[in-house]
Amino acid sequence: ISSYRLPVNSYYAIKDLDTNEFIVDFSKDYTKISADNDGSYFRIYMNGLQPERYYQLLIKTELNGDTIILDNNYYFKVING
Repeated sequence: ISSYRLPVNSYYAIKDLDTNEFIVDFSKDYTKISADNDGSYFRIYMNGLQPERYYQLLIKTELNGDTIILDNNYYFKVING
């Protein structure tokens, strides 16, 4: 099994698809993506998100001096339950 890690300077953001506003914006202090032997990961505090809404996950990374924002249709829905 291979593990894949994002570059060290990688961050996530969450956008509400109903309002098109960032609920969680990219932050070097609060949305830095971690890594371990299995790959990259992050934790999201879901209590601040509205149930029955769709959100988009965006990844921002720095690679060879360039800033890249990955917008690969990473969508999720918060459900009641």
